[in-house]
Amino acid sequence: MEVHHHAHTPRKKWIHYFWEFLMLFLAVTLGFLVENQREHYIERVRAKDFSRALVKDLQHDTATIHLQKKSAEIYIAMVEAC
Repeated sequence: MEVHHHAHTPRKKWIHYFWEFLMLFLAVTLGFLVENQREHYIERVRAKDFSRALVKDLQHDTATIHLQKKSAEIYIAMVEAC
């Protein structure tokens, strides 16, 4: 049975571990911040879309109410004429 020995590499200095930690910390932190900004942007776009849809629905509903009011007035005038 063969035994594989790992090649001995010189130990890393503490400063190497510090830089690895710093880079990993920055990558995770910046990723979190960018994701937060993206969500904020998407929410703003959705809010604008919902606002436009609300205005359009209100205009449609107002037009429908005016049409129904005119129809009711015509029907009442016809009933009173009889």
